[in-house]
Amino acid sequence: MQRCSNHKPMNTGNFKTFKCLLLLSFLPLTALPQQIQVTASKPDFNYGSASVHKIIGHDADHFYVVKFHSNQYYLEKLDNDLNLLLEEPVKLFEGLRTYELETVVHFYGRLYIFASRRRFNDITLYYQVIDKSNLLPESDLTELTNIKFIKGNWADFHFALSRHEKKLLIACRTKLHWSKVQFNEYYVFGEDFKLIWKREDSFEFSGQGPRDNKYVVDETGNISILSLQKRESILSLFSDIKNVYTIYRYTNEGADFNEYPVTLRNKYIRGVKIIGGEHGELICAGLYSELFRSGVRGTYFFKIHPYNGRIYDNYLNEFSDAMLDQLSETKEPIIENEELIKYVMTDLVLRDNGTIILIAEQLFEQTYDTYNNLIVTCYDTIGQVYWSQVIEKNQDFNIHMLARTGVEPSDYRDYIMETGAIDQTIENYCSYALMAPLDETSVIIFFNNDFRNLDQPEKNRNFNRPRKSYIKAVAIDEYGNISSQPVLKWKKKALFPEPIRFYDTLYNTIVIPAYKGRKFNYYKITARF
Repeated sequence: MQRCSNHKPMNTGNFKTFKCLLLLSFLPLTALPQQIQVTASKPDFNYGSASVHKIIGHDADHFYVVKFHSNQYYLEKLDNDLNLLLEEPVKLFEGLRTYELETVVHFYGRLYIFASRRRFNDITLYYQVIDKSNLLPESDLTELTNIKFIKGNWADFHFALSRHEKKLLIACRTKLHWSKVQFNEYYVFGEDFKLIWKREDSFEFSGQGPRDNKYVVDETGNISILSLQKRESILSLFSDIKNVYTIYRYTNEGADFNEYPVTLRNKYIRGVKIIGGEHGELICAGLYSELFRSGVRGTYFFKIHPYNGRIYDNYLNEFSDAMLDQLSETKEPIIENEELIKYVMTDLVLRDNGTIILIAEQLFEQTYDTYNNLIVTCYDTIGQVYWSQVIEKNQDFNIHMLARTGVEPSDYRDYIMETGAIDQTIENYCSYALMAPLDETSVIIFFNNDFRNLDQPEKNRNFNRPRKSYIKAVAIDEYGNISSQPVLKWKKKALFPEPIRFYDTLYNTIVIPAYKGRKFNYYKITARF
């Protein structure tokens, strides 16, 4: 069994940290302000029954949106300023036959609809190409795979695009809870929807088996699935190993398969994310805490080699004293043994120079001061911490409203991003949007801030009223230098932006929708790095 090592380099790591701090001390405290441009689309109306609203792709001249309202899915085409040009319903029936929409994907400049049809003893997955000029089908639904029910269990489907959107993964999973067996089918497609490879397999599991799965496909066609295997409980207090995750990994066009238990002996895993590297390697990072502690003590990092499957660049990194001092200055509570309270991983992104940035957001489960500071950690190309920064972001959000969604608060941000779900009773003005262009080393974080903080008070006010807000942009360059500026101040009759549901176009533009009652519009934010 291969595990994340608990070994932490002593002399070399501390010396490298000292060198980084010495280097940063001679750099300017803030980087040059970014050139940021914001444009707003014309206001439009959402139907009261709208429950899905998500941008699913773009090309040089248009953006494409999928919506659900009036008991019907719709596709929309927007112009480059995000104003509506065309809307068409998604046809999910043929005579008496009905289909269930699985997803809509923009892949190599084409729109694909994936739909399923469940019958008495099987389920079939179909795809259909949509003509982007009129949003109408170019052909009938085409069968991709048919999967038989097994002892009353049916397959579910998962979809993932690679970082550069050059590979598309379709995963079909049938999990037999009583028999402790899981059956899988995988399809990886490339340009012109050409099948690169496929594989069918199965494996046995114990306990509840793999769940809360996250699927990743990289540019070489390798597949990785991160699955939760065991969640901590009262009984776990007597075990050396706490939360357990497993990475299932397929390489060499599906010919090679390996399992990697992700555990930290004598530590609690408090979160983990995986992303594909540029050369087929898998990059993994997360948060951990000490035994019998409920907070977060630091981060861990490792990579999986693309060819030999070896785990390397494996490090455990406690939060530095400098970071803890910085958080203390913001009056953030720090529990005994210097652990931070309720931080969750929100982003893990690869930068153009090979460094990796991890972002963790504080998420108190209370009705005030809920979304607070961000911790931004940069790893160098071999996985050691290069720098860490704290972004002060005090926000109020009634987290108890999420109970009706059935989604864990720590998963809510990912849930909004993946589904585009809309709940008219939940105001999603908190959290943040991330601009991390593929060809850049810097990142920019956007979030709602109280307008009274524009006067640079000694103590920042908490954001809680969208009528008294502005969008703040915080840029962090490759050395960890920070600059900030206001980019959009709320004006009378304007709508309220929700940075938590942003659309990242992969380059130097993001789109943030704004809502107020049934009205909505889009803010397109473009930055020059």
